[in-house]
Amino acid sequence: MENIISDLLLKIVLISIVFSAFEMALVQKLKKVFPFKKKWSVLILNFASSFLFGTIFSMWFFSLSIYNSLWVSFFTFLGAPSIYETLRKQNITSYTPESLTEIRKKTK
Repeated sequence: MENIISDLLLKIVLISIVFSAFEMALVQKLKKVFPFKKKWSVLILNFASSFLFGTIFSMWFFSLSIYNSLWVSFFTFLGAPSIYETLRKQNITSYTPESLTEIRKKTK
């Protein structure tokens, strides 16, 4: 089984999984700053930020070539929206943690 999946492909997929979390948060923050109402505009935002920041991220932190960085960006473009939709269906994206003062009030 080890010969079927190359180490490079595994590395690219793992980097794209890590970056997908950042990408998901970045797109959500950008959606709050810029009022994107249409689904296609969010798709374009996701595509542009995946390829722009994903390429820079993988080249900077993991010293990948430009071609491998583009693959990381492509896998991130495919994966980040899927992760967000899964979390949204489970109502995890609307979670807001309690502040430290609220926790202290409950313990008194």
